[in-house]
This record gives sequence, structure tokens and C-alpha cells, in this order.
Amino acid sequence: MASRPPLWKAGRRRFREFYARNVRRLASKLGGPAERRVERALLKRAWGTASSERLGGYLVGNYQNPVINIQSILARHEFVRELGVDQPDLCEDELRWAADKNDELRRRQKELQRKHGTSYAGLKRSGVWQPVYEEVMQGGDRFADAWTAALHGQPHGALSVVEAACGSANDYRYLVRYGLGPLLTYTGFDLTRVNIDNCRRMFPGVDFRVGDVQAIDAPDDSYDWAVAHDLLEHLSPSAMERAVDELCRVARRGVLVSFFSMSDIPEHRIQPKGTYHWNELSKDRVEQRFARHCSDIRWVHIPTYLADRYNVKDYYNTKTWTIIART
Repeated sequence: MASRPPLWKAGRRRFREFYARNVRRLASKLGGPAERRVERALLKRAWGTASSERLGGYLVGNYQNPVINIQSILARHEFVRELGVDQPDLCEDELRWAADKNDELRRRQKELQRKHGTSYAGLKRSGVWQPVYEEVMQGGDRFADAWTAALHGQPHGALSVVEAACGSANDYRYLVRYGLGPLLTYTGFDLTRVNIDNCRRMFPGVDFRVGDVQAIDAPDDSYDWAVAHDLLEHLSPSAMERAVDELCRVARRGVLVSFFSMSDIPEHRIQPKGTYHWNELSKDRVEQRFARHCSDIRWVHIPTYLADRYNVKDYYNTKTWTIIART
């Protein structure tokens, strides 16, 4: 049986939720800049005490590893096409390989869960999962090397990209590893100062800054593409709508957003969690917001995409979607 958290932790969590709920209620009545400041302050508190080490390893391992994360790969391939590079066979080979890795990881995970009688989180805590993951991921650099060779000689800085909630260069480090980094004029921003400090240590010459997706510090049409991964579900409904508006405002060619919790449901399921959210978004409602700015909207439901193309029937997250919207 899983141990319960200490009473003081449960009490602290309830207080945070009570505090955040009431502050948001007041802010929503005030609206405008006051509501944006409250959302920004609450989001900063959500990650403000996380260590540099923890943030540096967040969303870059296991199924979220951009080497095999299908949404990260689709984003990289979109940039390759936008650069005018024609590599359909390499794109297909990488996606098929990543699909096979996801399928194998999922199979091995379920075998271990049956053997040890625990959850996926329990496998990770016990240390049983990591050796299996590393075994499956052997040879993971093969497509990094292939893409670096394929993109060699392309003009530097040919495509401008801004990434909201870039974390500790979670995906950017793989853009560099796959040969795309020098070809992009890249700006990444995040609310958490520790994330930006991590980014600047890794990539001192790149434009990383503290910033808020609700008010992107850039004129209209400043970038070719605006990107965000696993962000909009963590915002209140009004902040999510402002974020979509801002991403579309600064992008002259397109917006690419990855979602980790979205379904074909009529309305958003709003689920506050402490000082931020863990919402299940309505695909239709999100599309309606993008349609205010974009005329060409393409959705990819990752589990369906993998099942149809690569016969992967048991993707780890059934609620993953990617939107590619051209402005």
C-alpha cells in the first residue's frame, strides 16, 4: 500500500489551493493587467523553489525524451521543411524508429509492472525502470548524426523561432544536437529564472530570457514560427486564451503547439492544482481560439497517428495532440 503524505504536507497543499483559488477569483473580477499579474505570480510560485538540477532534467527523459518523443520529432521535421530541406526518407526512418522505441518501452514497462506489482511511478522510484530504459535507448544518437550530416551547409539563421516556456532548453538542446540550432534565429523564454540561468550556462550565445507567454515582449510578426510544448494545459482558461493570441500575434508564418492533455470534449475540464493547473482541454475550444488568427489548422492526434502509420496500439498517453496552425 502506498504511504500517505504527512499531514503537514496535505495541509500545506490544501492551503495553497485555497489561496490560489481565491486570489484567482478576485483577479478575474478585476480583469486586465491585474489578472495577468496574478496568473504570472502564481505560476512563478509553482516552480520557484525547484532546484537547478531538477529543472535541468525535467521533460528530457523516458517517454518525454525529445529523441523519441513523437511531438518533439514532428516539430523538428516541420522546421526542416520550413528551411526548404527535402528529406522525406530520413523523416520516415526516424519516426518509424521512434515509434518502435515507444512501443518497446511500453511493453517492457507493463512486463515490469506485472512482475513487481507496482505503478510506473513505483518502478521509477525503486530504480528498476532506469536500467531497462537505458537498454532500450542504446544507439539513440544515430538520427542526431544523420540529421547533422543532412543539414550541413544550410544557411545559418534562416528561420526565426520563438519558444514559450522553453524550460532549461528542454527541446532546444536537441535542436542543436540534431544540427538545427545554427540554422535558427532562436529566442526562448520562461517565467522561471532558474530555467533561464540553466539555458544560458548551456548556450551562452543564444537569446534566452525571462518572459511571460501572456505578454510576449516582441512586436507583431517578429518571428517566422512560435512554439510551445506542454504549456497551455497549465494555465487558467483566460490565460490560455491570451497565450494563444500572443503566440499567433508574434508569428508571421505559423504556430506549433504540443498538448499532453486534450480530448474531443465539448468544454475544457478545468483542474486547478496548487498554484497552477492540470487541465484537460477541449480540442474544439482550442481550435476556435486559433481560428481567430489562423486560416490553415492541422491537428495530429499522436496515438491515432502512430496506430495508423506504425501499428503502435498502446501509446503511453492517449491525450497527446499537436497543432500546426499557419497564420
